[in-house]
Amino acid sequence: MGMSRRDLFRGMWQRGRTVAGDLSRAMHTDHTLVVLQRPPGAVAEGQFLASCTRCLDCVAACPPQAIRVADDTFGPSRSGTPYIDASLQACVMCTDLPCIEACGPGVLHADLPVAMADVTINEGGCLSWQGERCRLCSDACPVEGAIQLDPGDRPRIDPAICTGCGSCLQACPVGTEGVNFSPAQARPFHALD
Repeated sequence: MGMSRRDLFRGMWQRGRTVAGDLSRAMHTDHTLVVLQRPPGAVAEGQFLASCTRCLDCVAACPPQAIRVADDTFGPSRSGTPYIDASLQACVMCTDLPCIEACGPGVLHADLPVAMADVTINEGGCLSWQGERCRLCSDACPVEGAIQLDPGDRPRIDPAICTGCGSCLQACPVGTEGVNFSPAQARPFHALD
């Protein structure tokens, strides 16, 4: 006896709810799916978690107070480690990078790329790409050339220049509707001092 279309879709819907529930439980109990935006010059995440002493000297050294302290909601291994929530306060890319200078354990290192996130403009949500006049992201960007405006005044991000500081995200009036922002998952391993 064959399955009706209704039963087929009902089964697919139920399976989808189960998968979504499993994913939600994994995110809230395992925490391995959470990727945090680390400060500039951060080493690979495993090395960062193993070597960061949670001294919080980088937090104290951050002039715009962009560096926050992860709590237990991010999981026990990440608790007490520094991270940035660019939607609340973006990194401003200080020229002297005092957070790196303050890092005694060396998990923030001047010899490493400062890229903290992967960022693109969401053309479907960006106000400029929808015909409205807005330049807030390019005006807020502290990295020269990272955001360029096309002849129609629409922003484009150059991934070779962008540091993922999050200033565009913080300035954007539509937030993640206009800016695709995801913390860097791949950071380099580096021999610690």
